[in-house]
Amino acid sequence: MTPPGLLAVTKNLIALERGPEELLLANSFHMRPLYVARGKERVRRVLSGMATPLPLDDLTSAFAGDADLIQLLRDYRILVDASAEKERYDPCEIAATAAGPRRRDRMTVYLLLTESCNLGCIYCLNGAGTYQRNSRSMMSPGTALQSVTACLEQLDAGGHLEVAFFGGEPLLNWPLAKEVIRLCENELASTHGDKKISYHITSNLTLCPADLVEQIKRHRITVMCDIDGPAAIHDRCRPDRRGAPTHARTAETIRRLVDAGIPVALRATLTAVNQDHIVDIATHHKELGASNSAFVPVCPINSDRTFLPDELLPDPDTLIAGLAEVYRSGLWDTQHLFPFNQYLLKLRPGARQVTACAAPSGTTPVVRVNGDVYLCIYLVGQERYRFGTLGTAWDRRPLTEALAALHVDNDAACRACPWRYACGGGCPVMKLVPMAGLEQNPRAMEYGRRINCDFTRAVLAELFWDMADQARTSAAGGRRPAAQSPPEPARIC
Repeated sequence: MTPPGLLAVTKNLIALERGPEELLLANSFHMRPLYVARGKERVRRVLSGMATPLPLDDLTSAFAGDADLIQLLRDYRILVDASAEKERYDPCEIAATAAGPRRRDRMTVYLLLTESCNLGCIYCLNGAGTYQRNSRSMMSPGTALQSVTACLEQLDAGGHLEVAFFGGEPLLNWPLAKEVIRLCENELASTHGDKKISYHITSNLTLCPADLVEQIKRHRITVMCDIDGPAAIHDRCRPDRRGAPTHARTAETIRRLVDAGIPVALRATLTAVNQDHIVDIATHHKELGASNSAFVPVCPINSDRTFLPDELLPDPDTLIAGLAEVYRSGLWDTQHLFPFNQYLLKLRPGARQVTACAAPSGTTPVVRVNGDVYLCIYLVGQERYRFGTLGTAWDRRPLTEALAALHVDNDAACRACPWRYACGGGCPVMKLVPMAGLEQNPRAMEYGRRINCDFTRAVLAELFWDMADQARTSAAGGRRPAAQSPPEPARIC
């Protein structure tokens, strides 16, 4: 145990270098980045001289003339009191967080209006064994109403519930979506008047019901659609179930929505098929009139716990290079480009990520057609991750187990990594799969690790240096960096 009063370099040190002089340092537990425009070697000399904790007097004596620098490093918690500074969570805190009461000021309930789909995407997350993908399954109005009511009852006063119409392809059951909205507006809004209800739809938009544009506009439904590239690429990735092209139909529906003034967020799932065309995809999203452009590396496993063919897995280095090129091009501003807009939220002072998504908290329940409630869309049909059925009390034990296992200070792959509080450990699906005892596919698991680690760090590094460049520009002009409102949490599901 370190005696009190000794200074040490934080164990959570993120250190980035650029060129001969620039250095960027951050303690990820406190997240207040320090940008060094000149004098990198001077800072490195101080930090390298602290192989063991030192009293402040010994440190300032060893580095005479650097007292101001030492104080600056202390202010930014790059140097910390090794005995007193809190730098991680202990097992008791993790257990208490997992088992204790949770605030629910925001929830998103994913209603699988149908588990069937009219497309035959080459990377579909819906396994035929867990989802009723090849049936004509339809959620009933009663199940949908119970689902929304159950979430409203769990929501804190003043909270916000987002009802997400999902599938399968939700437009195959469009009448139910309209009925859910009617019930929310006419019944639930009055009985839960202290809570806000909004709506979202994730759809392939190959269908366009006659009243789709009018309903979306009237009820301010947010829209997410996959466009995996220009027509030739998209049609390879997302054909219909007979193998026919779909891009033209989807693009026509997008055009109708955009012409009506409705924001449409477009997302590309990145595979080996389109990994070399990331700039082209970003440009195509812009040409289609998208409000946001999102890039999501394909998950290598579906809900059946079946791995994708190895030849579909993209190269993480290619993805990193392509996304960096899009980001630096300025084609999309940061607030409208995923994953940069989402990761920007992680770099605010004091931000701390102990898991990468909200699924283990129970605030994003997925309700399938029969009323069973699951932790995540990728885990539908897996009994271990079913934590409820409508009409019965939800069992929090699967959530508690998942939250404790995924906490970055409990995860063996994360607990020693200084980036862990900046990234939250990455998408949990690849971690929950091994927990379920599935025989591992080495290539897929390595791909998942690199997407969770290397890919995430590369995106965060781009944002760190962008923040540094903004600070340098402001300082050169004698201005303080403009305060920016944080972006809204971005949707990828």
